[in-house]
Amino acid sequence: MAGLRQAIRDLFRPLGADETSSHRPWRIWGARDRGTQLLTQNLSPAQRWQYERHGYFDVIGGDTGKRYRIRHGYQMNVEELDQNGRRKQLLCFMPRGGLPVGAVMLAQKTALEIFETEAIRIAHGSPTWDDILEMEVRLRRPIRR
Repeated sequence: MAGLRQAIRDLFRPLGADETSSHRPWRIWGARDRGTQLLTQNLSPAQRWQYERHGYFDVIGGDTGKRYRIRHGYQMNVEELDQNGRRKQLLCFMPRGGLPVGAVMLAQKTALEIFETEAIRIAHGSPTWDDILEMEVRLRRPIRR
């Protein structure tokens, strides 16, 4: 039991806290690892499989049942998917603070599953790159007469 308590304390220790020195260049690596560990512990087996193999995982919105894909990253890493699994829209929302990428992705997952409507309301959306490229191709096509 003491080992479990220590593991939890270490996991939730303030990021960058170091008892022995005020400057250790490798302490950021520890925060990153703890963030990734926290994320993977809170993924379903299917989501963990997706994340380990592809660098993303899918989430079902708690309010609408829409499907979202969260890619490894901080910004513009959430995709709303259509019925066929294609990107419909890119979304950008994240928690405040200098959190490691795993913690940011866990916050995005939790927000979509529990507070989907509020998360989408504050998210910045943009068309997918596929839509932008398709539009450019249409504009550049020669007009045949």
